[in-house]
Amino acid sequence: MDKVRKKKIKRIVFAGVALLLVVALAVMPLLAKDKQEQNGPKASILSGTAELGSISTAIHGSGNLVAQDALAVTVPEAVKLTGLRVKNGDTVLAGDALASVDRVSVMYAITQVQETLEYLSEKIEDAGETTTQQTITALAGGIVKQLYAQVGDSVQSVMLEHGALAVLSLDGLMAVDLQTESDLRAGTEVILQFPEGDTATGQVSTNLAGEMTVTVQDKNYPVGQEVSVIDGDGNTVGQGQLYILNPWNATAYTGTVKSLKVSEGDTLGAGDGLLVLSDVGSSASYLQLVSQRQAYEDLMLELFEMYQTETLVAPGDGVVSGVDEQSAQLLASSGSYGLQLLANAPNGDDETMYMNYVGKVAAVANNGWLLCVNPQAMPVGDYRELTGITVDTDLMTHGVLFTQTELPIYGLVEDAWVQLQSEDIQAGDILLYAADSEGKLVWSVVLEKTQNAPGGSGDSEQPGGNSQPSGSEMPGFSGGMSGNMGGGFPQGSVPQEEEFSVYSMSMVQVAAVIPQGSVTMEITVDEQDITALTVGMTAQVRLDALGGEKHSATVTHIGNSGTNNGGSSKYTVELTMERGENMLSGMSAAATIELSSTENIVIVPVEALVEQGTKTVIYTGYDGKKLTDPVTVTTGISDGKTVQILEGLEQGQTYYYAYYDTLVVSSTPDSGGMGYLGGSFGGGFDGMGFGR
Repeated sequence: MDKVRKKKIKRIVFAGVALLLVVALAVMPLLAKDKQEQNGPKASILSGTAELGSISTAIHGSGNLVAQDALAVTVPEAVKLTGLRVKNGDTVLAGDALASVDRVSVMYAITQVQETLEYLSEKIEDAGETTTQQTITALAGGIVKQLYAQVGDSVQSVMLEHGALAVLSLDGLMAVDLQTESDLRAGTEVILQFPEGDTATGQVSTNLAGEMTVTVQDKNYPVGQEVSVIDGDGNTVGQGQLYILNPWNATAYTGTVKSLKVSEGDTLGAGDGLLVLSDVGSSASYLQLVSQRQAYEDLMLELFEMYQTETLVAPGDGVVSGVDEQSAQLLASSGSYGLQLLANAPNGDDETMYMNYVGKVAAVANNGWLLCVNPQAMPVGDYRELTGITVDTDLMTHGVLFTQTELPIYGLVEDAWVQLQSEDIQAGDILLYAADSEGKLVWSVVLEKTQNAPGGSGDSEQPGGNSQPSGSEMPGFSGGMSGNMGGGFPQGSVPQEEEFSVYSMSMVQVAAVIPQGSVTMEITVDEQDITALTVGMTAQVRLDALGGEKHSATVTHIGNSGTNNGGSSKYTVELTMERGENMLSGMSAAATIELSSTENIVIVPVEALVEQGTKTVIYTGYDGKKLTDPVTVTTGISDGKTVQILEGLEQGQTYYYAYYDTLVVSSTPDSGGMGYLGGSFGGGFDGMGFGR
């Protein structure tokens, strides 16, 4: 009896435990769900009213402030400076004097540039006479296969349509390419069959990886002719179209076809004419000469300004840098302008030990002369008797920039030598220069004066009795400028006829001016937005380092070449603004370029939009538990915060949306259909416009 009772008790206990276990399993999901709801993200149901407002579309970017590029201060290589008027770190304005220039070297440069301008003018005239028509010639021999150009055709139209005016076959071979599994080897003869039934013998040129090329000797076969290739067993290997194996395209880019010299099928040799073009306009050489002459005209204006002011001026406002007080352009710092003076007098020692040159002073400045010298040296037996010296200005063809103002200068007055000062020398004076065996000048003797002065006769008569007209005109140079800037003359004679050499445009930088009035910054712009920008547009720049200061900037450059790192291409845009009082290079800045602004449009927050498949909806109801009454809307532009509603929601209509602290993605129908919710709205909009 006790055993039966114990078994009943055990069965009751097991049943109770099983029941408790079932209850526990049923309650646990509810508890977990309740805990999840308590600890998970909580939504706030917000409401609003569709209202009228405005939206501005803009491009945003960031970068760093950069000082403008330094403005280079340059002079031609032959122009020398006599002194500096500024030092590094000085602040200057545009037009301020930076250095004093040597007027003699500037005048010499002007003379040479003028001669170059005249030379280029002649070249331009010659080039202009031969640019009215052009003959297109064959660069190599061949057969005219295609002649696209016809009389009266525009060259540009023919080139755009065909890519060539005519096409030559250089080796007389046509070819056809086949896709085939044939194993015919290169060199194997095959038969080419034409649609009309005609045949020709060809040869396999290559057969690699299932691609075969067959060539055939050209017999006026049309380009593009369809042919079949048949092997020796009569099997068709494949089909294809004939093309020129080695073509040469005759091209041009301007003008009108005036006449044709060939027909299709003609055989030409190298250099034979194909066609003649008219109205070709200016040739490349002509345009190059015109551009070159313009550059020399600009240089001439700069030289004239230097000559008149005797100064080198700042090209803009800014801070001076790069000044070298030991620059080779400074006369005072170059040893080549000093000369070891000898104590000889014109009537001392053996006069036959010196070389002598006759020259005319073309121009005078405070620190030197520009001379026109006869490069032929001549002996002098007695400097008191100069009757054997020939003074002929036509022979004075060698230009010398002479800066050795300490050189002793003598004049013969009443049979006595009188030493003159350099300031006594004037343009037009004829002088004799004595040089030692190394070409260094020892002294100078006045042969002829343009005006009464110590040592001068006051007329055109030489001390030795030779008569030679004098004047202030400056003869042209054919011998070029002497390489010895210190006053030495070249030994021996210089050819009178030399090929003209244009004046060198090489410039030497002697300083730089760093602009301080403005700064620039660069931002990157996506390829989708770059076309909306134009140079001159206004931007707003914010500087966090200066308390969020905002400054107006201008778009000054838009890059035309983008960079792509696997996504869309990015382009560089430069902004320029006035330098503020505390702006420093390297400061970070954020820029906004407004593209457009639309007013009086219905707008709602971006967070109110919900994506449902291919539709965009807004909920217009809330029952206390979930959002209800979704309406489909069509959106317009957006600034990333608000969006324009084109259709589906009227002004004044109320809408509801859930706002989560974190992003929640749900596809559960019971959630009210909300696809994207939260403070970080992920609706897939780009902030520029929706266009749905």
